[in-house]
Amino acid sequence: MKSAFDLNDYIEEIEINGLRGRMVNAPAKNAKAKNVNILFIHGHHSSLERLAGVTELMVEYGNFCLPDMPGFGGMQHLYSAGLKPTIDNLADYMAAFIKLQYGSRKKFVVVGYSMGFLVLTRMLQKYPELHSRIIDVISLAGFVHSDNMKFSRTRRMFYMTASWILERKAISWVAREIFLRKWFLGSFYAKSHNAKDKFSGLSGSAKASVVDFEVNLWRINHVPTWCFTSRQMLTADLVKDAKQLPLNLIMVVIDGDRYFDNTSTEQCMHVLYKRVKVLRSEVESHGGSVVATADDARKVVPKELIRHLKSLR
Repeated sequence: MKSAFDLNDYIEEIEINGLRGRMVNAPAKNAKAKNVNILFIHGHHSSLERLAGVTELMVEYGNFCLPDMPGFGGMQHLYSAGLKPTIDNLADYMAAFIKLQYGSRKKFVVVGYSMGFLVLTRMLQKYPELHSRIIDVISLAGFVHSDNMKFSRTRRMFYMTASWILERKAISWVAREIFLRKWFLGSFYAKSHNAKDKFSGLSGSAKASVVDFEVNLWRINHVPTWCFTSRQMLTADLVKDAKQLPLNLIMVVIDGDRYFDNTSTEQCMHVLYKRVKVLRSEVESHGGSVVATADDARKVVPKELIRHLKSLR
């Protein structure tokens, strides 16, 4: 009998509205936690494997579920269903997934990481019938407005323009087949503004392992979806004219987050949620390349949140 954690033991195939992908569906390891359900919505540029350590940690506190989002992690993209990957359409997808996974009555804790929290909040705005079924809403380095980002105007315009160009079908194919390979990602991407933290302090086999993971991640994620959702994040606004959600929020912030301004983000959260409790993570940046083990995940998830999840048993 295997004692080491193996993510592959919990990966299942899913199909929603004709789109095929995967999900982690891991039962709670602790008998006392069998009645707690935890749904995790991943962020931009992600996969099930990137969050393996989160799965290993969360099964201590409940039944853990982590689905692909269309266009990420190898799942079919929304373009194949005649739709664009807008935040609204991704929110509709998550609502459909919840119906599939939890039926119409089961309650659950829902966690949104980075862009995943943007999708989660939009889903809650569009589907108020879900409110009574949610035990807790948790933001893990999440945001709800483009102004929460730290990017300068110049950098924003560069990302907007570059993503618009790369989204074109022919150009995205060239980018994937020529540049999204080890020769480029290992040499140039590792030194880029948004990726250098992933490789900080790494050398030799450790750096090579991260490069290999990143190469696979870039190649399984759909380039036009990555580009379109990048612009969605850079123009997002879930606050304007929004009604406050009748839900409490546990907001996990990272003091050294290179993407988001925590003060601006918290102000927006208070507008959108009934009550906001802020917890601080121990990590120093928005996140590395992969959360490989439960120990890695414990650095991201505050101890106070772990105690709270234990109390739900």
